[in-house]
Amino acid sequence: MRSPDRRRALLAGCMLLAGCNDTRDLAPASPDTPWRIDVATGTPSGDATTTTAAAPHFTVPRDPALPWPGEPADIDPNHSYSLAELIDIAERRNKTTRIAWEQARQAAIGVGMAQAAYLPTLTASAIAGYQRIASPFPSNLVNRGYITANAEEVFPELAIRYLLLDFGSRDAVVRGARQLSFASNVVFTAAHQSLILSVAQAYFTLDGVNASLRAAKQTLGSAQLLQQSAEALDARGLGTVVATALARRGTAQARFDIAAATSAQHNAMYALLSAMDLPPNTVLRVEDSSGRPLVRQTGLDIDTMMHEALSRRPDLLADLARLRAAEAGVAEARAELYPKVSLSANIQGNIGRISVDGQRYQSVEQPQTGVFLHFDWPLYQGGLLQNRLRLAQSRQAEAEAALAEGSEQDMRQVALAYDQVETGLSQYDAAVALQAASQQAADSASQAYSNGVGTITDAINALSTLAASRAAVAKAHAQSLVDAAALAFATGALTSSMVPSLAPRSRVGAGRGSLSDAAE
Repeated sequence: MRSPDRRRALLAGCMLLAGCNDTRDLAPASPDTPWRIDVATGTPSGDATTTTAAAPHFTVPRDPALPWPGEPADIDPNHSYSLAELIDIAERRNKTTRIAWEQARQAAIGVGMAQAAYLPTLTASAIAGYQRIASPFPSNLVNRGYITANAEEVFPELAIRYLLLDFGSRDAVVRGARQLSFASNVVFTAAHQSLILSVAQAYFTLDGVNASLRAAKQTLGSAQLLQQSAEALDARGLGTVVATALARRGTAQARFDIAAATSAQHNAMYALLSAMDLPPNTVLRVEDSSGRPLVRQTGLDIDTMMHEALSRRPDLLADLARLRAAEAGVAEARAELYPKVSLSANIQGNIGRISVDGQRYQSVEQPQTGVFLHFDWPLYQGGLLQNRLRLAQSRQAEAEAALAEGSEQDMRQVALAYDQVETGLSQYDAAVALQAASQQAADSASQAYSNGVGTITDAINALSTLAASRAAVAKAHAQSLVDAAALAFATGALTSSMVPSLAPRSRVGAGRGSLSDAAE
């Protein structure tokens, strides 16, 4: 075959092979064409073009191989869980804490890896093979000017090496690894504190919503009594159609408020289930803490709390450990500029035989040993070690800035949380006083209207104010508990052991907090 023909044949073959690897059919045929695929085979299920005027269906096929997310919830639907029990369940199921735990374990293993540099290394190796060698040789000794040799050999070796002097490089690596391990453990603790705060906030919010729902039901009862009075007066000819209509509107408004509170209860329950990593269809009952008295004093002033936070906040302790690790990194990079002295020894054998120019094979089986003192000093590596030192110093400066920024943010967070606790208590006291006054006004207005000496407008307005004050008390009470948990978190003191002080056991609301009860 001529050369041009061969080139054409080669080109045609390449094009044919390229066509065999055309996978464009795996994607949709056009931007407005649905993608369809056979889940069992993972290949397109045929032409996905639309032949009718009907709108295309942009859906993906079902795949039964997809696992159900999460683990099944071991929740007793007949048990009312306390906040401490809810936190315990969340800590067993939460993925963030598990990730932080694995990271802490990895950092602990890293310490062992760093400490391995203090120990000698022992290596066993072996090489075996066959080799034919042709070497030049004086022609006055060998006519053809070279000789050949066939070698069959096995070289086993056992070598040991120990670093004697490194100017503190190993010490710096171990210090840095220990600081990173400490930081990982602190981050693990911080993950648990964040989880405790999330569950506590969701629990208290749900408890406040439950209290608002109960208040709405009380308001409905009062509105129904007022409606009955209006209808009775109208039946005796002492009322008006307008008064009766207004009373019925008040009852309808109370029913609407119950529906809105029920929806808010469902949302709060879903938020709690999400914080605990529980499936959304879990039926969960929680204890009622709406009747507990609030703590009136924090026991510490704001300056003391800020100093406490600076000494025990997990994020600050982690930043400090990272700074110390960065300082160790600088020491390590600086030590790399100096020489290293190490000692090595080995013992090996030459087990094999060799034949020269086809003569009889000669064998040798003798051990070989050696002891060596190594001196390594990197005099020039294109600025690599100097740049490593500059990089380590930059990371140290970065860690210092991160620590300073974190300290300022945490102090602001403590101050804000402290202020929210104080103002929240004041708001709760004002709401309680408003509820007491509203209750008295609503009782008086309703009684006056029932006796025919008051107006329906005054009674409805008083009842509306009472409903709002009840909701305000429930919200302020729950928010005060949330603020107390946030303050404990801001100071780094939020742990499971202090949960009873935030929400001690009180009366249990049978079914309160469950979606089934809310549906009723």
